[in-house]
Amino acid sequence: MENLQYQHLERLRSKLVAAALDKETFLHPDVILLSQALDQLIIKVQREKYKRVASQR
Repeated sequence: MENLQYQHLERLRSKLVAAALDKETFLHPDVILLSQALDQLIIKVQREKYKRVASQR
């Protein structure tokens, strides 16, 4: 994973944790939005990694 993508993932993860702690629930809309954004970024990174690995075969 590229360093910038890793940094972006970590920043988003930190925001998610902070929001969940602040709202004291994972069900708050702000927390859900952050969680969904993080999910999408993880999927994007995994797809890119799969494509790189597949192209090296």
